[in-house]
Amino acid sequence: MDLAELHSPLTGLDDLFGLSLRKRLFVTTTLSNLVQLHGYEQIEVPLVERATSFSEEVVGRSPWPEWDERGCFYLSIPDYMGSYDSSPRSTEALLIPEGTISVTRWLGRMLSEQPAMTFPVKLFYETPCFRNELIDTLDVRKKRQFTQFGPEVLGAPPGNADIEAIYLIAACLESLGVDRSGIRVRVGDVAIFNRLVIGSGINPDSAIALKEALDGIAECKAGKRPERMPQLVECVEDLLGRAKVAAPWREKWLRLVRGLDSTDPLADVDDEVVQHHLTNLRTLVGILALLGVAIDLDLCVVRSHEYYTGISFEIDVRQAGQVFVEVGGGGRYDKLVGHFIADLAAPPVPATGFAFGVERLVGLLESLDLLGVEQSATRTVSLARSSADVLIVPPTTPDGYVCAARMADDLRSTGQTADIFVGDLRDGWQEYATARQLQNVRILPETENNR
Repeated sequence: MDLAELHSPLTGLDDLFGLSLRKRLFVTTTLSNLVQLHGYEQIEVPLVERATSFSEEVVGRSPWPEWDERGCFYLSIPDYMGSYDSSPRSTEALLIPEGTISVTRWLGRMLSEQPAMTFPVKLFYETPCFRNELIDTLDVRKKRQFTQFGPEVLGAPPGNADIEAIYLIAACLESLGVDRSGIRVRVGDVAIFNRLVIGSGINPDSAIALKEALDGIAECKAGKRPERMPQLVECVEDLLGRAKVAAPWREKWLRLVRGLDSTDPLADVDDEVVQHHLTNLRTLVGILALLGVAIDLDLCVVRSHEYYTGISFEIDVRQAGQVFVEVGGGGRYDKLVGHFIADLAAPPVPATGFAFGVERLVGLLESLDLLGVEQSATRTVSLARSSADVLIVPPTTPDGYVCAARMADDLRSTGQTADIFVGDLRDGWQEYATARQLQNVRILPETENNR
C-alpha cells in the first residue's frame, strides 16, 4: 500500500486546519450575523440527497455540472430493516452540489405537512457542496468540495424580494470590508431569453447551447477570460444559422450579444412580455441606485441553471485595481418548488435568492488584504421566539422599499434585527407578523415620494 496515497485526501478535497479554517469561519460567521439582522432564519440541509431531487425532470437539461451525472458524486444507500443480515433496499443518492434544490425540497415537504404555511419565508444556509470537477481544471480556489452561503426568500412575488436580494448582496460584502463602490451586480432576465427563443423558433437543444454561449459572453464582458469573446460570438452566429433563425430575429440576438449596460438592443421587440420585463429591470436599477448599489444591465446574464425563470444576476468586485468575477450569483426561480409539491393544483411558490462561494470570498479578501490579525467574529445565536425585533411594512409606491431599507439600516446599526415585509403589500403582513411572533410593526405611510 502506498503510504503517500494512504494519508492524502482525494484529489480536490482538502484538510483545513488553523488559520486557513479560521478565515473561512470568520467569513461565514460575519455573513450569518448580518443576514440574521435582516430577519433571516438558518436552515441546515442534509449533505446527501436523493438523486431524483436533482434529476432532469426537476432541474432541466442545463449543461451545468450537477445536471450531468459525471459532474456529481453519486452513491447507493443501503436501507436495512431489522437486521444487517436482511437484504437491504437501495436508494440512489448523491452528495449535494448546491443548496437551492435542497431548500426547495424542504419547502415542498413543509407544504405537504402545513398547506396553510405563511409566506414569505426568509432563510439562509451555509453548507459544504460537492462537484466532480475535471481534475485538470482544479486550482487553489476551485475544488471538488466547497462551501456555499446562500440567503433565499420563498413565497414572495417579483419586486421587493428581488430588490432585497441584491441589496443584501452589497450589505454582505460591505460587512466583510469590501467598499460598496467596487461592488458590481450584473443583471439579466431569463424570461426575456425564453421569449426570444420562442419568437425566433429555436428548438430546445439549440436554446441550451445558446444560453451557455451567452453566459460565457457575459463573463467575458465582466473581464473573465475576455479572449474567448470572438469564439463565443462566432458560436452564437453558428447556432442561429443552424437553427435557421430569420434575419430580423438574428439581428436582435447579435445586438443583444454586443450590447452592454443597456436594454436598448431589444427596445424594438414587439412583445408585451419582453417589454414588461425590460420595464421591471429599469425600475430595479433605479431603486437600487437610490440605495447606492451599482447595477450593470446585461441581457446575456442568463446563467446556466435551467430552473431560473426571471431575473438572474452575477456578483463581481472591482477594487484596488483588481477584478474578481462571479464571487456569487442568483436569481428568481418561481417553478422549482412546485416539483416537490404533490398537489398539482397548488399555486406556484415564487422564490428568489443568491449564493456566495465562500472560498472565493476568502481569496478575494486575502487579495485585498481585508483579513487582518486584529479581526474576529463571534457567532450570534438568539433563542427569541420572534425572528426579528421590528417588522417594517413599506409603502406600495415603486420606491417604497428605499424608505423601508433606510429605516431598517438605522435600526440594525444599533444591533436590532429588522425585517422588511416583501410579500404582497396589499395584504398578508398581519398574518406574517403573527406567524413570526413580531410584536413591533412599523407601517410606513403612503406618500407620493418616499425618499
